[in-house]
Amino acid sequence: MRSSLLLALLAPLALTACDDADLGPEPIDMAADAAVDVDLGPTLADDPLALKADCDPLVPAACALPWPSDKYLVEDTDRETGFRLEFGETTLPRNNQGVQMRPERYAVLDGYGVGVPLMVIMPNLDPDQLLWERDIGDTTHPDADIVWLEVTDTGTRRVAYYAEPDPFQDDPAMRILHVRPAEILKPGTRYVVGFRGLEDVDGERILPSRAFAALRNGTAAETDYPDLGARQARFDRVFSDLEAEGVDPASLQIAWDFTTASSKALHGDMLEIRRAGFEATGPDGPELTFTEITERSEEESPHIWLDIKGTMRVPHFMEEWGEDQFGRSHWAMHRDADGQPAQDGWRDADIWVRVPHAARNGTPQGLVLYGHGQQGRGSQVRGGDKEPIANNNNLIFFACDMVGMSEAELNVTPSILLDMNLFPWVADRLHQGLLEYLMLTRGMMHRSASNEAFSSRGIQIDTDRVYYSGISQGGIFGASLMALTNDIQRGHFGVPGMHYFTLIGRSRNFALLGQLLASGYPDRTDQRIAMIATQQLWNKTDPISYYRHISAEPFENDSPRQVLLAPAKGDPQVSVLTAEVTTRSNVGVALLGPFDRERDVALVEKTPFPHVGSGLVLWDYGNAWPAPGAQPPAEDPAGDPHGTPRNDPNHNRQMVHFWETGEIIDVCGGSVCGTE
Repeated sequence: MRSSLLLALLAPLALTACDDADLGPEPIDMAADAAVDVDLGPTLADDPLALKADCDPLVPAACALPWPSDKYLVEDTDRETGFRLEFGETTLPRNNQGVQMRPERYAVLDGYGVGVPLMVIMPNLDPDQLLWERDIGDTTHPDADIVWLEVTDTGTRRVAYYAEPDPFQDDPAMRILHVRPAEILKPGTRYVVGFRGLEDVDGERILPSRAFAALRNGTAAETDYPDLGARQARFDRVFSDLEAEGVDPASLQIAWDFTTASSKALHGDMLEIRRAGFEATGPDGPELTFTEITERSEEESPHIWLDIKGTMRVPHFMEEWGEDQFGRSHWAMHRDADGQPAQDGWRDADIWVRVPHAARNGTPQGLVLYGHGQQGRGSQVRGGDKEPIANNNNLIFFACDMVGMSEAELNVTPSILLDMNLFPWVADRLHQGLLEYLMLTRGMMHRSASNEAFSSRGIQIDTDRVYYSGISQGGIFGASLMALTNDIQRGHFGVPGMHYFTLIGRSRNFALLGQLLASGYPDRTDQRIAMIATQQLWNKTDPISYYRHISAEPFENDSPRQVLLAPAKGDPQVSVLTAEVTTRSNVGVALLGPFDRERDVALVEKTPFPHVGSGLVLWDYGNAWPAPGAQPPAEDPAGDPHGTPRNDPNHNRQMVHFWETGEIIDVCGGSVCGTE
């Protein structure tokens, strides 16, 4: 994280938080509202937010809650799911300058993301009764207070989850409860949720809102809440689904249903620019130009012979778009008259290549695409941990920037967090970043050997040995890449995770970014809603939307690939919890044992070594598991293990063996990996 740069940018921007902009209605006194006997039915609450047509009155304390609300799924027969996501003009938050988050960008979606959490406000909720991340195994029990159902034509299934209140909301009456899926949800699928039996800190049962009570009583049409009567039939179906699972509708404090977005809505843009991109370059990929070549002897560098810097000529699917408070624009998707992604010229993207001494004698070299860390550059491929791996295994490492979350975005990140309408600068441009990873791999396979820098030195390429290794951010987006590539057989994800809305709250890396967001959106509830709203755009490249398509359900005409996940226990930068979710999701990732001495992954059976296929191996260097909850881990006396696996010979031996054979072997003598 380039903290010094962001701090310098933060100082002048923080002044904007002091302006006396109109922030909208004052928060509702939920404690007073809860004292009303809502079971009387259709009595209209004097709640300014609940009376707004753009708001969902089921949680009158915050306009867009509950999340994900069925209210904003508007019927649309032209969409895969039969819906489009349509927020009202004032549903989403305004920043401290009165700039409203606009709904237009979200209308391309036909549902919510496959990692979406449930978000509600239950005033003064007692957190001790919740099933937290260490209680995931109990969440599918018939008597669980929170019931989450997957409903399909073939039946109903309970979804595993974990619950946690927002630890940074000081007002317990306004504290958002997050209920996060402990598995990857299925695209284009209906989900039903119900809350019952939850109590406040005084031991009193929390009452439903008046609007929900009216729906539960079948009297929504008799109220003055906008559009509530039109939702009665949908809620009757919700109550019926829950009752079939043994949930008495009269016990419900809140319930609703929602639909996840289809694969077409989530992946359509990316698949289109993949198709169009390779159509533009031809089957051999982009032209490569090597501009800087540094040649070293073995005395100067024991492992690396050539360090090469260059460019690749790639089709560009972005256009300059948006304007921040300083008048600056950045990049967003270029679209044609039909709204489809379209090429807008070409760009020369920087690339880095490292050739080991092992290539000197003409031995064919395999290829490894390297994925760099948080808002970094492809130049991180020059890290020393990769040098012996390259030379000892006849591998050329190469890299480019993951534009969208590279160093180029550092200077616009503050502007985005002050006005979340600018989030396409990240969400859209990441499509170009993934495309360029695909492009560079194809170009290295088919164009590098004929480049004068290679051909004059007799360097040969083995196109049957093409792999991926990404670390941290590279380990995260590696899943998206591996679902999209038809060139890379196997990939390694170092200290990976997924779903940024979940990751950010559990990472030390985003503390400063949180300050920037709070500068633009001072109200904590607005911050959470702004983040989960923009995550719906991020889902189009976030790996949580792609893991299913690596091996379990490859995209049309694609073949399955295999991946090795290598998280580090107690990692304070990328939460292991988010990587574990893959093993519970029926997406083809096995949990390889013995895993951990302290705990198992709930609802998952361990798979013994050796294993052919995708799998997760935990690396333990003496760190403790973080305390449960959506907050950065406390300092650990054992240090930060985030960068340790990549320097562990056992980890690297396991990784290379997996690359070459597809087999994940035990390199830890039957014990937990990383320990003595």
